[in-house]
Amino acid sequence: MTKHYNLIGVGIGPFHLSLAALLKKASDQNFLFLDQKKAFHWHSELMFADADMQTSYLKDLVTPVDPKSPYTFLNYLVEHGLFYAFMNTERRTVTRHEFEHYCQWVSEQLAESLQFESIIEGVDYQDNKFFIHTGRETITSQHLSVATGLKPRIPDCAKKALGPEVFHAKSPDLAKIDLTGKRVLIIGGGQTGVEVFTNAIMHKWGRVSKIRLISRRQNLEPLDESPFTNEYFNPQYVDRFYSLDQNSKDPIVKAQKLASDGNTPKYLEKLYNHLYQLKHVHEDDLDFKILPYRNFINIQKLPQGYQVTLQNQFHQCEENLEADIIILCTGFINEIPKFLAPIQKLIHYDQEGRFIVNRHFDLQWEHGSQNKIFALNFSRHRHGIAEPQTSLMAWRSATIVNHVTGKEIYKINNVVPSFIQYGKIDE
Repeated sequence: MTKHYNLIGVGIGPFHLSLAALLKKASDQNFLFLDQKKAFHWHSELMFADADMQTSYLKDLVTPVDPKSPYTFLNYLVEHGLFYAFMNTERRTVTRHEFEHYCQWVSEQLAESLQFESIIEGVDYQDNKFFIHTGRETITSQHLSVATGLKPRIPDCAKKALGPEVFHAKSPDLAKIDLTGKRVLIIGGGQTGVEVFTNAIMHKWGRVSKIRLISRRQNLEPLDESPFTNEYFNPQYVDRFYSLDQNSKDPIVKAQKLASDGNTPKYLEKLYNHLYQLKHVHEDDLDFKILPYRNFINIQKLPQGYQVTLQNQFHQCEENLEADIIILCTGFINEIPKFLAPIQKLIHYDQEGRFIVNRHFDLQWEHGSQNKIFALNFSRHRHGIAEPQTSLMAWRSATIVNHVTGKEIYKINNVVPSFIQYGKIDE
């Protein structure tokens, strides 16, 4: 007999792990989350020893809506005997390694609700339910949740050159690369690019002969972590933002870029100090340059290495560089998962081809009144800059749980008013 669930989620990253943990309080719901991985891993290609999270450890999978949950980060510390030692570090954030270890621990606690090594071949819809076809079986569900993560963004001009010498940072090639004596070019001045550059000049993959960091941005721009900016990561702000016309939303999201997509200020301080020590104290002759205001426009294979053409936006001219290794730190894109192809024509899209996501993070589609398709990390354009971030993932998960069950299992609206008023003055 085909197994039937109230909700099936595809993809097991932090977002769905949060949803699975909070669904545990909905005792009348049976649910299952699927992933093709063998076990929980989170951006393992980019797990540098010096890489920190950009949000407080209290913004974990569950704490913002259920601090008494057994799946909190604090309970993880207690269960592992780490509470006092961790508190002595006096940190507000944890490393990405620590966050991954915490998530792996939660995934072990939720093992009966998680199914790894499941390849989703397709999703059909008939008779008011979803049919999810995996490599091992077909199961059905009343509701579907999609959180399949992001795909590396590869600039068009680089696609022809992809290989062991030209690759995206989120690639197995990074772990096995040997940069000894190589001319290295890093494309991208966001957090990933800065982390790869930092680790490279510290000889993680061998001592380079020369290294260049290229960025379209005006500088190595810091994340805006100020208290008033952090009000964007507040359920009340998300609610206000959602109520706006879509034509107003897109410019706002673009203007708020550095509130969610800047470099960690403390990391930039460490990098600057390392460069100072390297250059002016130890008088190291390492050949490095940081080159902002440049667009990456072409790549050409040479007998030895590659020639890269850049558009210098500062001087309005073209420049050429040669490199042996090119590491693309060019961010990520959202792609509609292929397994949705059988029902893709039933889903509604905006003029930009993006999902139209409702207030409770479910999609507008032909049968949305009785069968929900929730989409996590697909609604930056609808819910604002907080939607792809971990800051509000527990609140979003609680919103979905309440919506699926039709009950207020979690209090999601009892937030004190912001000091910043976005509503009309007379409200």
